[in-house]
Amino acid sequence: MASKTCFALFVIILVLAACQQQPTDIAALPTLALLPSLTPSNTPPPTSTPTPTVTPSRTPTPTPTASPTPTATFTPSITPTFTITPTFTVTPTATSTATFTPTATFTASATPDTPQIISFTASANNVAPNSSIVLSWQTVSDAARIDQLNAQGAVVQTYSVVPTGQLPVSVPGNQGRLVIYRLTALRGSQQITASVPITIQCSVPWFFGNEFAPPDAGCATALGAIGPGAFQAFERGIMLYVNANGLNTVYGLQNDRSLYISYTNGWDGTTAFTCFGAPPSGLLAPQDMFAWAYCTTNAPIGGWSQAIGWATSAINKDQRTIQFEDTGAFYIDSPLGVYRLSGPQTRTWTKIK
Repeated sequence: MASKTCFALFVIILVLAACQQQPTDIAALPTLALLPSLTPSNTPPPTSTPTPTVTPSRTPTPTPTASPTPTATFTPSITPTFTITPTFTVTPTATSTATFTPTATFTASATPDTPQIISFTASANNVAPNSSIVLSWQTVSDAARIDQLNAQGAVVQTYSVVPTGQLPVSVPGNQGRLVIYRLTALRGSQQITASVPITIQCSVPWFFGNEFAPPDAGCATALGAIGPGAFQAFERGIMLYVNANGLNTVYGLQNDRSLYISYTNGWDGTTAFTCFGAPPSGLLAPQDMFAWAYCTTNAPIGGWSQAIGWATSAINKDQRTIQFEDTGAFYIDSPLGVYRLSGPQTRTWTKIK
């Protein structure tokens, strides 16, 4: 458009120049020869060409406008979405795993310092007296031992053994119907124990019923023997007489400390003993062999009068039953129940039924 304007202006100038009054002097023609100077006057159109100036100003205008558009669109849409995903990936799963790991670590570290018993068994748990069994064990320890206990928990015998192994033993038949083997594993100053109980199966039944036998009772050596007997109750004890299985014995039992004592009967069957005098009202004097024991023997502690006092019942002469166990203890029945006498070891008694 500017080129056309310049061209038109150029034409107008030419026309105006043609219309001007020319001098008659042809010698002035050289002035007209200056027309070529009009050619440089065409130079201003290119010089004043603002096109290059306008063109670059228009070109950068769309470039910055388009450039921020994708940047603004990309940034907000992705950032919030990506942040939520790792937050939801439950960190507690890792926390749970970490909680379990210390437990395993603790167990492993405790193993070297603390002895452990992996197993302790017997080849049989119900056996006849004097039967042979095999004890087997496995431990994590530096040393071990096996103790044989009776029903009361007292140590009867001790075996030094290796931390893992086997031991054949003969189960005693004279220490009651329950024998306990206790394994002790040691490491440093620490120890741990495990026990195996062995029940003794008795072949001979008790005359008073097996269910009434004490836990520490042994087995009966024979059936109960029955024979002539006597019984009399006193203020602080009782007296028993048994004439069976070759026995002819008087037993005096006092309540104090549950002690008893026994004597071979020395009464001749006719002599009346009266050393104790007349009993108080409501009480009775000892009779027959018990009167003989009153006047000729002593109680477990002191005299009979102080130990058991006066009789509270008349003499009973029913037959008595006596039965021995392999521990040395024995049983005698009476109108009041069955009494277990421990034997000469402690000379104590208990009523079991």
